[in-house]
Parts: sequence; structure tokens; C-alpha cells
Amino acid sequence: MSVTYRLISITTLIMLLPLSIFSQGIKGRITNEKGDPLPFATVYIKESRMGTASNLEGFYEISLPDGRFSVTYQFLGHKPVEEIVDISGKVTVKNVVLSEQVFEMPEIVVRANEKDRSYYIMRKAIGMAPWHLKQIKSYEAEVYIKGGGVINRLPRLLKKQMKASANENEIKEGKYYFNESVNIISFSSPDKYVHRVVSSRSNMPVNDASASPMDFIEASFYQPVIADIAISPLAPNAFSHYNFRFLGSTRQGTNTISKIQVIPKRKSQQLFSGTIFIVENEWAIQSLDLVNENMAGIIKIKQLYLPVEGNIWMPVNHDFKIDVSIMGIKAEASYVSSVKYTRVEPDKDLPTPSGMIASNNPSTDIVKDPINQNDLDEIEDILSRDKISTRDMARLSRLNEKISQPEEKESLEIKETTTYIIDKDATQKDSAYWERARPIPLSENERVSIPVKAPSDTTLRRSNTVTISVGVNGSDKKKSGNFTKASRAIINGRRWEVNKNNSLSFDGLISLKTFSFNTVDGFTAGTGLTWTLKTGEFSKLDFNPSIRYAFNRQDLMWSINSGFNWDPIHRSWIIIRAGSMSQDFAQSGINPFINSLSSLLFRYNFMKLFKNDFITMSYKTEITNGLTARLSAGFQNRSVLENSTDFSIFRPDREYTLNIPDNDFIRGDVPGFSSFTPVNHRNVFISGELSYTFRQFYKMQNSVKVNMHSESPVMTLSWKHGYNYNDTLSAHYDYLGAGVRMNRSLGAMRHIEWDLGTGGYINARNLQFQDMKIFNAQESPVLINNYSDALFLKRHYEIATPTFFTEAHIKYTTPCLLIKRMPVLSRTLMRENVSMAYLYTPQYKNYTEFGYSVSEIFFLGEAGIYAGFRDLKFDGLGFKIILRIK
Repeated sequence: MSVTYRLISITTLIMLLPLSIFSQGIKGRITNEKGDPLPFATVYIKESRMGTASNLEGFYEISLPDGRFSVTYQFLGHKPVEEIVDISGKVTVKNVVLSEQVFEMPEIVVRANEKDRSYYIMRKAIGMAPWHLKQIKSYEAEVYIKGGGVINRLPRLLKKQMKASANENEIKEGKYYFNESVNIISFSSPDKYVHRVVSSRSNMPVNDASASPMDFIEASFYQPVIADIAISPLAPNAFSHYNFRFLGSTRQGTNTISKIQVIPKRKSQQLFSGTIFIVENEWAIQSLDLVNENMAGIIKIKQLYLPVEGNIWMPVNHDFKIDVSIMGIKAEASYVSSVKYTRVEPDKDLPTPSGMIASNNPSTDIVKDPINQNDLDEIEDILSRDKISTRDMARLSRLNEKISQPEEKESLEIKETTTYIIDKDATQKDSAYWERARPIPLSENERVSIPVKAPSDTTLRRSNTVTISVGVNGSDKKKSGNFTKASRAIINGRRWEVNKNNSLSFDGLISLKTFSFNTVDGFTAGTGLTWTLKTGEFSKLDFNPSIRYAFNRQDLMWSINSGFNWDPIHRSWIIIRAGSMSQDFAQSGINPFINSLSSLLFRYNFMKLFKNDFITMSYKTEITNGLTARLSAGFQNRSVLENSTDFSIFRPDREYTLNIPDNDFIRGDVPGFSSFTPVNHRNVFISGELSYTFRQFYKMQNSVKVNMHSESPVMTLSWKHGYNYNDTLSAHYDYLGAGVRMNRSLGAMRHIEWDLGTGGYINARNLQFQDMKIFNAQESPVLINNYSDALFLKRHYEIATPTFFTEAHIKYTTPCLLIKRMPVLSRTLMRENVSMAYLYTPQYKNYTEFGYSVSEIFFLGEAGIYAGFRDLKFDGLGFKIILRIK
């Protein structure tokens, strides 16, 4: 899901507060010394490991059995109060007054400076974050979530679309929408969740949902990035994005709690500001109060941690709010959660550095593992230092990451991290149940908004949250006639489920994928269909015919693709393709839509085509996980084509270029080589390719193996043997190639991708231009979709080789580098990129491009400037806009 929709989805969540009736337990009101209520103050029951919260007016109530309980009342910035309460068959009223907490500067700060102290604390906390992230082996918790929202302003232009999204239910300005749920969350290290919805109810009008408060509850600020939105202050590279200020410390029991101000180094939607409280010696989070300002509004997150198992600090209360202001929508939203840990199992195999306080937790005593002992000794040495450098912090983080990894070999199979289970009576609970189960009393506003309808299973699977979609929904209460339905299917396309083994998809008559213009074919239009037949339990046959008509050339072009898959574990396919089409000389090609616009509007016909009548057969299989082999053979009848039209909308004074690729080899301008002018000929070929991904992760879905994205290197070896012939030429050629590439996240919204390749021809006699290595040059100033191996400043078809080559591409992405430090741009979610491309051929010699770009512009665009150098001499400068449109 994109960050945009996540933020808009969270828009509609809101939670306020309560008053209800129960028979036995404790209730009261939490205020400050002035008598003002403290909303969402934490009430923690030590014996049951349950954390709940007061409502907006400071009222709280908890059902408890008979017994003696230790109850802790806590609110950010205030001294906690612990009370011993005896429960015996009645309601005990406890009104609590919390006084402000004074954070004092200890003597060490008098001798040192404030910055040194804050950085000392944060370096240790950041270094220990991987250890805290792996500290829990498993837990089970009862989580109560309630939320709601008010849309204060809704533009008229959006009301109709939103009404469609809400299944024709009117969405009213000023109306309070409310939902609540009781969930059982089971966690198993490292990231497995079972989410059981016990009960749920909602009066929200929209059934679809794509964001959940559980995304935040399951997230941890020990992770580098929170909910795909912003960089955590405890990320490994936090010092590149944040300044920290020590605001003092205080004693709470046997612990020293330090208050640290989190200050972004720049205004950015990817950063937080606020305060974080750190338990010294444990270097764990005690609580946090952070704000993220982004394009959707202002998100406020509060979390309170308490030692629920020995000295293991875990969040017991979540408070989330957002003030929304986007696309003319004004809204307020929030949610609050109560967490009761019914089981917490620490990872006893995880070594605990002796420099951390663990005396109260027998399960986390130091483990004398000889494999990890040297690492532990180094961790303890770093933790004992009075001054800790950035290098020490990075080393500490890596060591903790190392010792927290399991010793057994990591499985490459990815299993679903979250399993949803919905009780069959989850939406049928009566008001008496809710009065007993609800740990946070309702406010009057919430009480009058109690829903009467049951939410859908889709909504429940997203924890009763809701998305208000801005767009046209296909639902319509008016029934369309058969003629209208048939017309829509013919024009727009449609998919039919014939039966459980047969499906048919028709592309429709209107599609940008089949409608285009070029100077060879003129205007073209076409359509296609796909028939899928399940031939066995795990085998299937795909049959995909398509047609296109070239109006100016008056030629019907066609193709048939047919594939048979019978081994879902080894992903084995036999594919047969046949057809008669106009085809681009370069394998990388030019986007037909861009070429259509450039031709019709500016009279630049970049694309050069030849006619290809072909039939090919391929066999592809995964020999073992990560190792894929492909064999292909085919016949092609290649014919020269000429321009058939000079039509354009603008610039009639400009001449179209001939349908001949602009290349020195074709012109005969390369010493030692004859002209490669395209001629009619036939080609027969056989080729093979081996590809190996070093750590190929995969999923099993219904006994079908699905390879997932891998951040490990991918090596490729390829070979092709071809034979070109006609009445005047007849010769063989061989091509050998090798490459390695990687696409990897570096955490905290940083990313790197690189690609190295080399190859060459053997016995390349009578090689045709279509068989040459034609490099991916993209001269158009506007491109569509990603071009990771492109040369942005060279003309299409300009660089090719019939001998050998070496090529390299690298691109590094970071949330902040240069212009993101500027006041206005720093608040966007854009990222910055630096790139380099290098190419060597014996004929073109050394060519290098350096680029700088800004990506995620409105989440779909990238703009950059590029400089080219040929043999270290300046060769050109250019600007590119890349639109990522699927």
C-alpha cells in the first residue's frame, strides 16, 4: 500500500472517551493538581499485566475479580502513583491526582555539556535497539481498540464519489463515526502474528478498509521505519536526521528515566519531533510523545511502556490522533487501545550484556555461550564507556543484531506474518457483553454513536478501520440492461469465470496498450483475450491471441502466446509464440505512448520498426531454489518497412526521419566494418540462459511456489547461436554474456541498486543490426516507468556493438541529501537519488553518465539532471522526467 493511502485511511479513525456500568472492580477519575482531567492516562494492573486508559474526561473503570491488586496510574510528564486496592464483591472508587514530574539535571551534566549527555544516552539506546527488538520470544495479549472520527468539512465535488464508496450511504459532515473491537493478538518471534477478532462493531459507512491501527500496535520504534511513514529516532542512521537535547532525569523506583527531546534536523514528512523517555542502564523506551507532520495532516503518537515481565518493558497503552487537512477535507481522528498481556515469554537464548540491569529477571541472566562470548564482552566494553562515539554506536548495533539472530540456518521460505481469525459471532455481541468487556468507558458522544449494523469480514480483517476512497466506485443501485452490460464488456473489457476450471478475459476495444501511432504503421488499434484452463490439480494452460490493425499500412498484425505450466514447485513452463508484427529494432525499445505523443505533437518519430513473422518455443524451469534455466528456439522472417504516413497534429514544417535507426554501423561510418543497413532476411536461433539468485526467498500459496523479491545478488549467464540467411547472405554467429545485479534496501528509506554486465560475439559473420547488442538509450525528455539500465543523454539506437562490451549502472536513494534540506522541500516525502552509468565498447570507447534526481514526486514521478562524459571529456547535459504509471 502506498504511503498516501495509508495516511488518508488513518484519516477516519477517532477515539474519545466513556462512562459505563459494571458490577465489580475499580473506577474513578484521574486529574492533575489543578483538577483538570488527564485524558488517556494509563491505568496498569500489575498482577494481570493489563494496561488501560482513562477517557477524554479522565474517567476510568476496570472489572476485576476478588483479590488484592497493585494499580499504577501514569501520565506523560507526571509522577506515577501506585495504589494497593482490595476488591471484594463491589465497585471501589479511586480518584487519583497526578502531580507534574520534575526532571532534574544530574551532577554529571554540570561537569559535561547537555549535548554530550543526550548523545551518550541515545547512542546506547540506538545500539541496543536490535537487542530489544528480539527480546521477546512470544506473547499473547488481549487488545481493546476503539476509534472514531468527525469530518468537519467535505468538498461537494468529493461527496458523490465518497457516497459511492460508502455503498450509497450518506457521509455527513459533523457526524461522529465510531467503532470498537476486542482482539486476541499472539506473537511469535521474529514477526509472526495471529490476530483473532473476538468482537467488533462499527457505524462507519464504508465497508472496504486498507489501513489499521494494528499496523502501529504491531510496529515498534526499535525498528528503523514506523508503518512505512517515518524514520524512528532509534534507527541506525538517526543521527543523520535528528538532533537530541537532554531535558533532565528522574527516579522512578529503582530506575532512572531520562527525558530526551527529539529535534528533526530539517522539516520533513519522514521525521518525528517530540520527546522520548529512556530507561538508563536498560537503554529501553519508557514512553514517547512524538509528532509527524505530513501531507495528510498531523499525526500524534503516545505510547507508555512498563516492565510487564521482569525488566522487559513493553507498551501497555497506545494513543494515536490525527488532524486531517488534505484535498479540501478537514477531519479529526484518533484511536486508543488497552493491552492486557496474558502471556510473555522472553527469549532465554538471547544473551544479556552484564552492563544492563537484569537482577530482577532470572530468565535474562547472562548466557555464557562461547560462540557469542567475544561479542558480549565487546558489547559490555562499549556500554561501560563514559563517552561513546558514533562508530561505537554503529558497532554496538551490529553486535546486538548479530547475537539476536538465531544460530540455525535461516529458512528462505516466507510464511504469512499475520493470520486473521474472525469468531463467527464477532458482530453479534449484545450491550451487556460490551459493558463487561470494554476497559475504557465511553464518552457521551460515543455512546449515542453505538452502531446498529455489523461490519463486513473485510473490515474486520483490517481491525475495524476504514478507508474513504476518493474516486468513482462501480457500485450502482440501478440495474443495467443486457444490452448495456454487453456494450460495456465490448468497450472496456471483462473477465468471466466460466466454471471452476475455466476463465476468459477480454481486453476490450479501448486500451492505451493497443492504441498508438507511429510513422510506419500509422494509427493502430487492437484487442486480445486470455483463456485459462486448469488441466489438473497443479497444471494449467494459458492461451492468449491478440490482433492489431495498422490503418495506414493496411496490415492486420496478430500474435498468439500459449503456455503450459505443470510443475508449480519448479515453476516449469513450455511457451509457444507465433505471430506477424511490426517490431522495434532495439530489445529495450521505446515506449509506444511516448513515441505517439512525440510524433503527433512535435513530429519526432523516435521508433524504428521492421516486420517480424515468427514462431518460437521456450522451456523454463527452476532447477533448484534460486537457479533457473531457460532454453529457446525459433524462426523469424524479418522484412524492411518504410514510413507510410507523414501525419502530425503540429509542426508540419518539420520532416520525419526515415525508418532507419540512427547508428554509425548502419551508415558505414565505423572503420573496419561494412554497413549494417537492414535487409530482408530470415533468422534461426537457439539460446540458453542460467540465472541464480543467491538467497531467493519464496512463498507457498496453495502448493504453488511464488518467488519473492530478493535483496541478494542475481547472476546471469546467457548464450545464443544464430543463423541469418537469404539469397545473398548465409552465416552463423554466437553471443556469450554474463551479468550480476542487486536491488537492496539499506533501511530507513535508503536503497541501492546496481547492475554489472559484459558480453561479446564469436564468429559474428553477416550479423544483422537486429542481433547486435543495442544499448538502452532513451533520448526523450519524458519517460514512462523505470529505466534502471538506461543512458539518458544518448539518441535511440546510437550505441551498439558487434564485438564486445562492459556496462555498469548504480543508483543510491536516500531521504535527504541536498535539496531536501531546503525549508519547503524538506517537508515532502520525496527522496533523492545519485546515479552513475558506465559503458565501454571498442568502437565507442568509454562513456559515463552521472545523475542526480528527486523521486516520489506526488508518489509517481522522478525528475533529474544528467551529465555525460566521453573519454573523460564533457559530452552533454540533460533533464529527464520519469513517470511511473503501471
